[in-house]
Amino acid sequence: MMRWVAGLSLIAGLLIAGGCAATKPKPPRVLAFGSPDVIALDAMDVVRIMRQAGFRDELILKLGPSLRNTLATSGGARLFINNKVEAAFAADHDRIYVSSRRSGSFIYNPQTDQPIPAVASSGQTSSQEP
Repeated sequence: MMRWVAGLSLIAGLLIAGGCAATKPKPPRVLAFGSPDVIALDAMDVVRIMRQAGFRDELILKLGPSLRNTLATSGGARLFINNKVEAAFAADHDRIYVSSRRSGSFIYNPQTDQPIPAVASSGQTSSQEP
């Protein structure tokens, strides 16, 4: 009976330890996803987009170049912090659609350097044109 309890304790310990290892926080990173369009942004566009999405300057410095390159090659990017998607960015023609846990959703037009709210306060899609 004692061996059986000891065996169960060992298995439970290994499962718990394995689960902890699987959820170990990873450093912030940018991962690509496919989008029909790609977009080339300048550095200031990336800074504006990431600030509007709620990110601090040190994270912008660290991940901004990767975000810029990913949008130029894949058209879509997800920014992960502590294994969670904190923001998603997708190119659509000459605009970037952004959804962020920190600041909600918006559309960025690089030609005007202005974000456009993706959803108006009434819940309707914004009809504003930049």
